[in-house]
Amino acid sequence: MTDLATAIASAGGALTKLEQRIAAYLLTRPEAAAIESSAEIAKTLDVSPMTVSRFFKKLGYESSFEVRSRARADLFGGASRIDNRYEDFSQSVAARDLSSDHNVALQGIDKALDHRKTALWREVVRLVAESDMVFAIGLQTMHYLASGFGMRLRYLRNDVVILDGSDGVYGEFFASSARSKLLIIIDTFRYGANGPRLAEAARGQGAEVVVFCDEQCPWLGRSGEKALIFPSESYYFLGMPVGIHFALTLLIQDVILALGERGKAHVDRISVSQDLFGAYAD
Repeated sequence: MTDLATAIASAGGALTKLEQRIAAYLLTRPEAAAIESSAEIAKTLDVSPMTVSRFFKKLGYESSFEVRSRARADLFGGASRIDNRYEDFSQSVAARDLSSDHNVALQGIDKALDHRKTALWREVVRLVAESDMVFAIGLQTMHYLASGFGMRLRYLRNDVVILDGSDGVYGEFFASSARSKLLIIIDTFRYGANGPRLAEAARGQGAEVVVFCDEQCPWLGRSGEKALIFPSESYYFLGMPVGIHFALTLLIQDVILALGERGKAHVDRISVSQDLFGAYAD
């Protein structure tokens, strides 16, 4: 268990109702202790910052700084090993309820909808629609998201490449002579070591880089990449990020609108191929 989860379990029935609300929030979103101040936690839960401070004191911490330091050590140290995360999940799953699952999902969906209202989102839509070539890569367990997005995008336009890094050097991207290139990177905890290297090298070639990631991602901002950031979902063991899933679905819909007649013409050509080769049960 993480240091904070152990302290909460030890406190048991000594917590007040407000403190139980704080405990439930931090057990649902353990990364919050590492990235949010007492004031931010208090605002989220509609309690006073003093209540949060007293809660941490009751758990044995000297200050919120100590809480953040230990939480970060857990997230990026030994507690982040997959066996330790599995143990944490196994010990906490019985106490979880459906409302927590609902809240985690809603936070991700709401963030995707918030992104959709921004100028950054409109720029990402334009890049996906207009770049000469679009490359997508999902690091580690996020490969399936990049693959699914890329396969769907191919129904709308040509020159979409799904990178998997199996050659060790991302040759398809760096050997491409396309005039304008867009690289989409999807990365969540625990983060791929090649993420920052790939983003920096791509930017060095003049490519645009868009990153879909969670709020803990430690390497954002190093290379001038465009970042769409979503709430972490470390509440789950090997979870599939709801917010990023939904955002990619929205992105496909908005790219359809941006492509207009070009997209329709491409879909018409794909439809002919489907008539010839489509392997569908219906």
